Amino acid sequence: MSLLLNVPPTEKAYAMSLGVLWDQVAQTCYLPEGQYDRLTAVEQWIPEKHPAIILPSEITTVHAVASCPKCQRDNRVIALAGNYFFEKDVNDRDEAVWLAQDFFTLFQQVSALSDNLRVFLEEHYPHFKQSWSDTAEGHFWYNHCEHCQHIQDDWFLFEEAGSIFHPVEKEAAGKLRLRHFTLKYAPIIDAVYSLGDQLRLINEFAERTPAVE
Repeated sequence: MSLLLNVPPTEKAYAMSLGVLWDQVAQTCYLPEGQYDRLTAVEQWIPEKHPAIILPSEITTVHAVASCPKCQRDNRVIALAGNYFFEKDVNDRDEAVWLAQDFFTLFQQVSALSDNLRVFLEEHYPHFKQSWSDTAEGHFWYNHCEHCQHIQDDWFLFEEAGSIFHPVEKEAAGKLRLRHFTLKYAPIIDAVYSLGDQLRLINEFAERTPAVE
């Protein structure tokens, strides 16, 4: 779960005194997982402008088939998931802190993501891409119908009990498939995550596939 950092050469010595290491092959600095208690101290070097959630380097995608609300044809959709992640928050003293969240969840309303996750999605899931939302008045990453390219809105996929990514029984959860991929560095996203019993059902009954490097 090493985190890629963009440290200027003049600040490299100071960064390394905080636990930052040097990747000789990639010629870049990174923070190893064992030093994540120093996330606040190194946040200035995180390449993303407004980091909110740091996912593990082994990322999970949840696969399903949904009927497009526009063309009515079945098409493949995905959700980004995680078993463990770090979330930026504010403590009682109004100080920015990074909290370790140790539970399985799905992410939706994804408004930003790191370059390595963007490249991964372009390669593996080209129909999960950024589009403008009139409702939310902003750009978000959505599933798009592989036939007509219509946006598959997150509310349609996640929010209503019984929807594709909100199963209410184990049979529906068992139709989902979890795939695991390992990235070299931890991806970063800005998103909303789900809570509820549907996550236990997915984590327990969805089909799983081995991790892909």
